[in-house]
Amino acid sequence: MKQLVYLEENYASFVDFYFSSDINKYTQFFNHYASSVQDLLANFDQKSDLAPSMPQVFIGSQVTLLYEEEQEAEQFTICFPNQVNPDEGYISFLSPVGSQLLLRSLREKVVLLTPGGPTKVSIEEITFKHD
Repeated sequence: MKQLVYLEENYASFVDFYFSSDINKYTQFFNHYASSVQDLLANFDQKSDLAPSMPQVFIGSQVTLLYEEEQEAEQFTICFPNQVNPDEGYISFLSPVGSQLLLRSLREKVVLLTPGGPTKVSIEEITFKHD
């Protein structure tokens, strides 16, 4: 619920600062993300707490990626912009990599568009961090 409130309160500044070139595209994305979070919450059993394994990448998810060419793994935690700490693996959901991972599924193969060029990865694990 905190995510939905945070996104609603900060939506206008995110769009103005990060996405002014294509407001309609990002409005649709934010609406889709909010709907996906609501769906997750509707199926959430409050008695058992949030399952450590997640079906999709959400803000607050720790994602283990396997780089297909190197066969090396790396973990990122998708966070809000004020929590970014690249040295600890915390990347903003608004960053190029973070935004491409949101709502992706476990075991999904993705071609990430990075400054170094396209990179093929597989999403090996998604867990929710309670930070």
